[in-house]
Amino acid sequence: MKPMRLLAPFTAIIMALTACTIEPPLHLPAETVVVDLPIVITDLEVVWSLNVDWESEWFYPWEQEDIDRWGELSYPMPRSYEIRRYYLGSRPGGAHTTVDGTTLLTTTYRSKYDFGYYDLLAWSNIYSPDQTQVVVIDDSNLDYVWATTTRSRYPLNIPALKDQALPHNHPEIFYSAYEQDVHISNNKEDYDYYDEVENVWVKHLKCEMQPLVFIYLVQVIVHNNGDGRIVGPSQSTVITGVASGVNVTTGATGHESTNVIFDMRMKKDLPYRNGSRADIMGGKLTTFGLCDMPSWSRSRGQAFAGRADVDNYMMLGLHFINGADSTFVYPITDQMRRQPHGGIITIEILADTITVPIKPGGGGGGSMFDPNVNPYEPGDTTEIEI
Repeated sequence: MKPMRLLAPFTAIIMALTACTIEPPLHLPAETVVVDLPIVITDLEVVWSLNVDWESEWFYPWEQEDIDRWGELSYPMPRSYEIRRYYLGSRPGGAHTTVDGTTLLTTTYRSKYDFGYYDLLAWSNIYSPDQTQVVVIDDSNLDYVWATTTRSRYPLNIPALKDQALPHNHPEIFYSAYEQDVHISNNKEDYDYYDEVENVWVKHLKCEMQPLVFIYLVQVIVHNNGDGRIVGPSQSTVITGVASGVNVTTGATGHESTNVIFDMRMKKDLPYRNGSRADIMGGKLTTFGLCDMPSWSRSRGQAFAGRADVDNYMMLGLHFINGADSTFVYPITDQMRRQPHGGIITIEILADTITVPIKPGGGGGGSMFDPNVNPYEPGDTTEIEI
């Protein structure tokens, strides 16, 4: 299956209403602006900007149960949009002192504009059929709109995180576009053409909706698990050191880091490289990206300049055949930085080198610990010493 979904270009079409004559002069105030948001379907690889066939590096089969739980491996099509327009007056580059906003259920927006300059911000709304949306949008600041996520309601039994706040939920995918210094002019030379059918002057503004959330496919390759000692993940997996929020206006991520949680599941005896087979855990992580990361753009691709002092770790809880649980910590900084706007994160472990932990008292609950591991290198196996 080759997922084909969105990266969304955004086109603003400005139409100034006039009298019913051929090419009339533009002189009336409060002309009409129409914003059109066509969507173009493209590959996941366009966002990742990777020169590899990712399907050959992704070994966890994404089947209907995975789709039902976590959605398609794709960038979804928006169903509605928010528009914010800021009037700058007669000069470009002015401060945002006033704002008009509306919600679009279609891809066309028509409203009255005075002559002068405007900044125009659009972002896609999130469709959440079960009303569980975790992205929180704050547009109270006229200079920028900010997005964060809610925190998990469920504390994780991980000693390394016991003194930290609850991890954040990982965000749903959405997009934004920002056009500055849009000029609504009374000079017909500033428009592209006159539409005789609609009796309007037409001016096109082209910008591209950028993704604000990025997809990582996370897989844990469990070798030598023939005795079934590792049953699967014991709880939600935690990724540390990602951005806690994103500037919807600029697309840049925030300075502060946070931990996010996502779920995985394990499938048995799957084909792996060179004809070998392994048990594989897989899941889909979405994130705003790494800290202090610039916005994605088609031309910039995977360019990244951010906080080099923040490392990324995957905290993976494993459930064992005797009912005990343990948490293992894997460094993934290099993998994340190689793929700042999404990609594939791979961890490999040897099940037969892991001693099954003793279940305390023979009752409920497991032994939780944080073993040291060697940094993962592509193609290598990470051995865990206990």
